[in-house]
Amino acid sequence: MAFVPQLMLLIFASTTSAVLSHPQHSAHILKHVKSKTALQVQEQAAMELIRRLLPERDIEFSVKIEDGMRLNSFKVLKANETSQVMISGSSGVAAAKGFYHYLKYFCGCHVSWDGDQLNLPDELPLANFEMQAPSSVVYYQNVCTWSYSFSWWTWQEWRRHIDWMAMQGITMSLAPFQEDLWAEVYREYNISQHDIDDHLSGPGFFAWQRMGNIRGWGGPLTANFINFSRKLQTQIVQEMRKLGMVLALPAFAGHLPVQFAQLYPQAKLTPVEVWNGFPDQYSSPLFLDPIDPLFNEIGQRFLSKVIQRYGTDHIYFSDPFNEIQPQSFSAKYLSSASTGIYKAMSSVDPLAVWLLQGWMFVKNPYWSDVAIRAFLTAVPIGRMLVLDLQSEQFPQYDRTESYYGQPFIWCMLNNFGGTLGMLGSVDNVFQGIRDTRANDSTTMIGTGITPEGINQNYGLYEFALEMGWYQDFARVSDWFACYASFRYRTKSARVMNAWTIFRLTVYSFNRLEMMRGKYTFNRRPNLKLDPWIWYNETLFNTGVQMLLEEDLNSALFRNDVVDVTRQFLQNTADRLYLTIVEAYKARDANAARLYSDQFLELLGDIDRLLRTDGHFLLGKWLESAKAVAETSLERQKYESNARFQITLWGPQGQIVDYANKQWAGMVQDFFLPRWKLFLTEMTKAVETNGTLNEGKLRDRIFKVVELPFCTSNKRYSTEPEGDSLDLARSLFKIWSHQAEGFKELPMNPTKVAKKLKRKNRVFGS
Repeated sequence: MAFVPQLMLLIFASTTSAVLSHPQHSAHILKHVKSKTALQVQEQAAMELIRRLLPERDIEFSVKIEDGMRLNSFKVLKANETSQVMISGSSGVAAAKGFYHYLKYFCGCHVSWDGDQLNLPDELPLANFEMQAPSSVVYYQNVCTWSYSFSWWTWQEWRRHIDWMAMQGITMSLAPFQEDLWAEVYREYNISQHDIDDHLSGPGFFAWQRMGNIRGWGGPLTANFINFSRKLQTQIVQEMRKLGMVLALPAFAGHLPVQFAQLYPQAKLTPVEVWNGFPDQYSSPLFLDPIDPLFNEIGQRFLSKVIQRYGTDHIYFSDPFNEIQPQSFSAKYLSSASTGIYKAMSSVDPLAVWLLQGWMFVKNPYWSDVAIRAFLTAVPIGRMLVLDLQSEQFPQYDRTESYYGQPFIWCMLNNFGGTLGMLGSVDNVFQGIRDTRANDSTTMIGTGITPEGINQNYGLYEFALEMGWYQDFARVSDWFACYASFRYRTKSARVMNAWTIFRLTVYSFNRLEMMRGKYTFNRRPNLKLDPWIWYNETLFNTGVQMLLEEDLNSALFRNDVVDVTRQFLQNTADRLYLTIVEAYKARDANAARLYSDQFLELLGDIDRLLRTDGHFLLGKWLESAKAVAETSLERQKYESNARFQITLWGPQGQIVDYANKQWAGMVQDFFLPRWKLFLTEMTKAVETNGTLNEGKLRDRIFKVVELPFCTSNKRYSTEPEGDSLDLARSLFKIWSHQAEGFKELPMNPTKVAKKLKRKNRVFGS
């Protein structure tokens, strides 16, 4: 494809190497962001990656890891038609990034979560390109991703994902498991297996049990899963390190089983506050005060086991106060607590760096500037690395004067709960990273992505990751147009224009409302929902129509056709909902009945559309959960974990719909029955001039629809059916016409909704 080099020139403002500036405060951390793995091992791992991706063309590439190269740099050289593509890198990751840069920007290929487009030209293009990343660290993962996306992954999924991570130039990430080691520690403190079972949650809820929000929910954890995760963790850690990645390992954050209170009555142990209304059985594990000597003892014992089993890169993550409050916000207490947590690390590893998610400071009025300063500065400067978890919308580095000297990573979160829905803040990412990088007074040492769940809005995440490696882009719109060209391997101006429109609409959010990807039809029904939109819906629909007018022989194209049409249909459902509410308020029985029937028809159409692509199937999620099990009882347990997480979340609907998914099967058997029951009762109320008792109806929906779905063992297909493009075109035409009579979506949430959002202090469940 001769047009590829021209597209590359459109994207990059400059192809010169970036100049890394390393502030004094980051000197200690920078000693550890470079892998200790032998160069030959990294070289071999990078070459093996190329063989896995291009088994029939790997002979055309060679890899060399050079010790003298600058941190996070690569060179790509193909001097003539008969020579190999020679890739040099400062690490295995840098070489993998250089390899992907060549595939993408010279060959027009694409590798993503959703699939690959690897149609290489017969004769590989000449190249002479070098790059040094302006970031010392390119980071990936949110602690919630373990549960929302990785719960049921086997080595096969991790193998591919680690390759993707390396090709995206990710230099630092988290180790996903720790339960096996905690079970050992608890037994050494005479905690019985029965009590361990009561404490450790199921795999679908690991993240929040680890952070002290809940205990035992979704458990008990089986010996089979502990053994499975131990083996898997070893493979993951080894492979990431072979490629030159730095792994952050878990450290003690203070959260313990409730039985410790009986065993150590003199210790400073307090029950954690109830989180999101969880019942006693699953709430309030103990928090051991970091100033208590027992904290240091347990912390040292646990971390010693971690290092003994997995080695160390000297980076340890610990989140003691994620959506829970310290017992005191006095500067004295917070300083001593922080000192105690870090001491438990540094006593085992004098080179320890504490990796902290800065989420606890976001929208929490109790964390004053004085409190934050006391907590952060109690750790020696450079021995704490803070993830500014949602920099694209709620950055904390500006408020905290760059975390009062502690280095931080600028992160894009974008997604909560792994919900589907096209949304993002491209301009905030682009400008935020550029401005922060250009400000010499900040302590930013890198960039990263921290989605709670993956497998949505892929282009946005690749854009953010490339901002970590490239100094600048000429024009952001060109990046997205070229992204479409590479993803589908097409020269179509119509396709590239469609993606330019998506960048200017769904990916243009730049305000302060909490974006969750929640829409009307996949929320528990009531008459007080507040759908709104932040972009020009007509323009977005034009982009959808442009994409539907193409017919490309590409699985990725079909996947995106389903996604953008799903977005169009959910917007239509939002508008139809407002029309239904208007009919209810007007007591117009005919209109209420008509629009209710249309709403249910629309949900059926959404399910049919989602059924045509394998990425939107409930069956895959459920079957992957069951596949990890050894016994029928274990299969039932894991399926329950998987169903509860994406629906009720908690046993009685705590955080209901937080992590729901627009998947075929879930629309048909969860969302649609809820709305059918609700709309039937609402229509009856209008016809009889009665009042809808929404509280009573909510309880009925829980008993009749939601709980039965969570406890069901109905199987769903794991194979798509039907033609995505034909059905998408048909539904777009039908519902574009139908929607002409529906109410328009407001461009802002209502005042009532804003008040409710302010009252809700749960932001990252």
